Amino acid sequence: MASPQDSARYPLPILSDPVARDDVELPLLTSVECPAPAIVSDQQLATVEAELTALTRDLADRLLNGAFREMEATLFEQVSNKLRDELPQLIEQVLRAHLNTGD
Repeated sequence: MASPQDSARYPLPILSDPVARDDVELPLLTSVECPAPAIVSDQQLATVEAELTALTRDLADRLLNGAFREMEATLFEQVSNKLRDELPQLIEQVLRAHLNTGD
């Protein structure tokens, strides 16, 4: 926090007169020059479109393949866990059923 001694050394400026728009020269953004848009031929446009389409499809294929691999691994793990949990009980039920009937 500023002390009274600081304000004596560094006096705060006080705006006493209003500033009119004409008093200040501000740079206007409308004076910025923009390059003219390039004219693209139909052939160039078709080439760019084909390349973008091919790259987009390749990216989508890679992302989908990765997602499918992850889903496959997750499903495989879930099925393996269920088999590990349920298969011993199933085998026990079948053995007991067959051993009790005398077949």
